[in-house]
Amino acid sequence: ISTMGWPEETDLLKTFYPSNVLVTARDIITLWVSRMVMFGQYFRGRIPFGEVYIHAMIQDGLGRKMSKSLGNGIDPLDIIESHGADAMRFTLTGMTTETQDVRMPVEEMTLPDGRKANTSPKFDIGRNFCNKLWNASRFALANLQGAGGWGQARPGQEISDAWILSRLNTTVREVTDSLTGYRFHEAAGALYRYMWNDFCDWYLEIAKVRLAAGDVACKPVLAHALDVLLRLLHPIVPFITEQIWAQLSSVVPVRGPADSAAEPLLASAAWPRAQARWIDPALEQQFGTLQELISGLREARSGHHLPAGKKVRVTVAADRESRRLIEENAGLIKALAGAEEVRIDADAKPTGTDATVLVGSLQALVHEVIDRGTEVARLTKRRETLTRGIQGAEARLRNPSFVEKAPPEVIARERQRLEVMKTELEAAQKALDRLK
Repeated sequence: ISTMGWPEETDLLKTFYPSNVLVTARDIITLWVSRMVMFGQYFRGRIPFGEVYIHAMIQDGLGRKMSKSLGNGIDPLDIIESHGADAMRFTLTGMTTETQDVRMPVEEMTLPDGRKANTSPKFDIGRNFCNKLWNASRFALANLQGAGGWGQARPGQEISDAWILSRLNTTVREVTDSLTGYRFHEAAGALYRYMWNDFCDWYLEIAKVRLAAGDVACKPVLAHALDVLLRLLHPIVPFITEQIWAQLSSVVPVRGPADSAAEPLLASAAWPRAQARWIDPALEQQFGTLQELISGLREARSGHHLPAGKKVRVTVAADRESRRLIEENAGLIKALAGAEEVRIDADAKPTGTDATVLVGSLQALVHEVIDRGTEVARLTKRRETLTRGIQGAEARLRNPSFVEKAPPEVIARERQRLEVMKTELEAAQKALDRLK
């Protein structure tokens, strides 16, 4: 407080005393934090901060405290030089758990100038994340020229648009809650999953297909999804996001559901708010069925070593509810799974050369890709995996301790998972019986 003019009542002192939060490690709570509280009360009549965030201590891979004498310390400046500041920040944020200690394996590296320095393979996680974000953004920016206003979007007609908006707003809610509660690793995890899995692996791949077909309705949704992602990531990876923000604003200066002009600097841009009207768990579940089906068809292709350019014929045995989902998204399935035809036949039966893909109550047949012995072995392995999963789920649900202590939503999810596994097991057994 003396650095702010105390004992005089300066404007600086009034502005910054008391502050909001103190960030520290557990080793100086008694020697430093408690004394600050006591002296603040004595001299100012108020405690100096409302909350104290106690972070974990970083240890090396052997659980030892990093120190110069042991030579196991990592200089942040070396990591900035080798991996980048954003990569280091993202890695450390992901490691900021609510435990007392976290371990970081230490290895030696050679810097570009020939110096030897310590590093950790954990920083590769942050570097890979930033590279993925940069490359995905480059693709998006290259395809956002001429993006129209929000009126051009059709989220009510395109399941992929509605899905990414639901996932985006769910992520906004999760990240905001995690940061508010000082659960920084949860915020980093939610952003990692959304950026890598939802935005890159699925929505961008779908956008490529739609743009190639001349469908530009995804452009305003893509611009908005990237805009909000950058806002959420900025506190953790400020440098790369600011650079991408500038490029996005030069390509799509007006964007979002309100068709509003973007702020000049991301550092001063508003924090996004989750829009409840866009969050649709039922739709996410429907899209999840499509994801599992497409992933299963891709695995069937790769598992039987089909050339990338070879098109396959697919027949899906679906109930009434799933039939409509498949019919409305047959084009998407064909494009992402490399199929020339997607038929629906509730009574479809596999032949000896058809691979079987099981997704809940759905059974998809990939025609003429396998021999009988290979498919019997695959389905037998799947049956064994499902049997073990069912036994484990039933054991948990019979356990009084689990049923009494677990939250109701956890128990409901476990029961739902059990029913899905039973359905898949029945389908797998039927497919095996037909093949044998």
